[in-house]
Amino acid sequence: MEEAWKDKGEFTKGDPEVFMVLIVTGEYHYRRDNVIGAATSYKRALKLYEQHRYDVGEFGFKDELVDMLRERYIHLADIPFVPLQYPVEDWVYEGLYQLHGAEFESYTAFTLSLLERFEKDETIVDKHKLRDREEVIEARLEALNRKLMKRK
Repeated sequence: MEEAWKDKGEFTKGDPEVFMVLIVTGEYHYRRDNVIGAATSYKRALKLYEQHRYDVGEFGFKDELVDMLRERYIHLADIPFVPLQYPVEDWVYEGLYQLHGAEFESYTAFTLSLLERFEKDETIVDKHKLRDREEVIEARLEALNRKLMKRK
């Protein structure tokens, strides 16, 4: 999502993609028991939503997504992590099934497989830990060097 956002001709930190990235980032931190990081991400996402009132239906979510996020934010410290069951519009699952469902015996088997995969697949659960961070580290070092050069 972040790459799609940055590939837009013009992008701002108020774009709906940022809202979605913050939700996923909150989930990532919450899964790893980083309640402070999760709370920060959810708070920022909800603030963006209040400022811009995004149409979450454009992303394939039902309207109750925002209420679910508010509840999750309020109870982060009280309730252990359980993957959020995003309220996804039927057309999203149907479209995914048309593209990738041929190997499954039924639509139900396909959707159950999706839910299980996103809870247990290490390449999804630990994507951030497993990714190649060389470019990120290099970009941060370049930015630090530029900052140090300005001080001279």
